[in-house]
Amino acid sequence: MTTILMVDDNPADIDEMNAILTNAGYSTLIQPDGVHILEFLHSHLPDIIMLDLVMPKMNGIEILRELKREFPEIPVIMCSAAGLEQVVTLAMRIGAAGYVVKPYQKEELLESIKKITT
Repeated sequence: MTTILMVDDNPADIDEMNAILTNAGYSTLIQPDGVHILEFLHSHLPDIIMLDLVMPKMNGIEILRELKREFPEIPVIMCSAAGLEQVVTLAMRIGAAGYVVKPYQKEELLESIKKITT
């Protein structure tokens, strides 16, 4: 079973994504911010990370850079309500495997994961 780590500071977004993913048969893990994500990953290694772009303390781009240095083998899909082209381009250049715009559309979210797992 594919395990997906959701990193997002918004409980409503986590609940929405978690419902979609668990109903589709995925196992999920949750981190409310990116500050402790590297420490968390040393004991919980997911197959995919869904990473929010806008969070307090560390933004998604900063976290993505750290993830690609420490865990380059884990695909990261960026998530944000701000679908700014330049941010998407930067995230992809750093190493994001995809990008999903909030609010989550079930088909789009699952398709972004399917592209990575098949």
